[in-house]
Amino acid sequence: MDVYGLGTLAIDVLMRVDKLPAADGFCIVKSNERQPGGSGTNVIVQLARLGAECGFVGGVGDDGLGKDVLESLRQEKVNIDQMKVMPGKITLHTDIVIDDAGDKFIMLNMGDAFDALRAEDVDTGLIADSKVFYTDLLPYSPAVNALKATKEHGVKTVFNMQVGLGTMEGMGISREDVLAVLKYVDVFAPCQEGLYGLTGTRDLDECTSFLRRYCKGVLLFTLGKKGSVAYDEQNCRYSSESVSVETVDTTGAGDSYMGSFIFAYYLRQYDLETAMKFASVCAGYTCTGLGARFSPCIETADRLFQAINK
Repeated sequence: MDVYGLGTLAIDVLMRVDKLPAADGFCIVKSNERQPGGSGTNVIVQLARLGAECGFVGGVGDDGLGKDVLESLRQEKVNIDQMKVMPGKITLHTDIVIDDAGDKFIMLNMGDAFDALRAEDVDTGLIADSKVFYTDLLPYSPAVNALKATKEHGVKTVFNMQVGLGTMEGMGISREDVLAVLKYVDVFAPCQEGLYGLTGTRDLDECTSFLRRYCKGVLLFTLGKKGSVAYDEQNCRYSSESVSVETVDTTGAGDSYMGSFIFAYYLRQYDLETAMKFASVCAGYTCTGLGARFSPCIETADRLFQAINK
């Protein structure tokens, strides 16, 4: 495999509304659609659409939601030989409410299949044959075990902390747990909430100084409309602006960014700044459609990237 992933998976129920309601308020549901999602699988699907050979491991129930997750990965030609189907359990799923401006909130139903995956369920030898291992550290025990094993085999490792520290702690993962695994990570890409929660500051230079105690690799910070900033192993700073588009839905833009960044940086071996710009183009494209899987194929990504670099 080019890239093997272990992380979150889900089915997303997308509800388009006229406006996000305030407390005790109302909104009008304009449409309702069910789509495959989950941050971890979204990243892997973006990689697969760009031409990477990918595999994924995670736990699903034997319910209809789990069958939909597996079928969506099959259709994207992602290897699912290591996926674990848990009899009688419920697959993780989310309800995503999106208004006309593209703003959203997400309600997460963990079910009981996803977190039932154990370290011994995962064949780390298979993952260690890949070029890159990607994880969002969920579920924790198998993710950490795979990080350690793949790092020992010289596989490049990417940890994308997709949620804030409070959510991680709600899943039994402490701040200290997160910081402890960073020594196994070649690219650490926390979301803004996760970054500020870990470091206690919003100053990116100060964030970097703090994280350097734990991580020697690339630090990649995605900042939404403000673009992205990265620090290489020598602490040189690079930035990429977000791409101006007519936004329909921002769901999955960060996942598209990560998948396309991994593709550009590790598989095409672009330099850090160029990989960030390529990823920004792919993330911008994702914002122009509905749903987390509205991500570009390689032909579309290359065409759009070439257009902004003329």
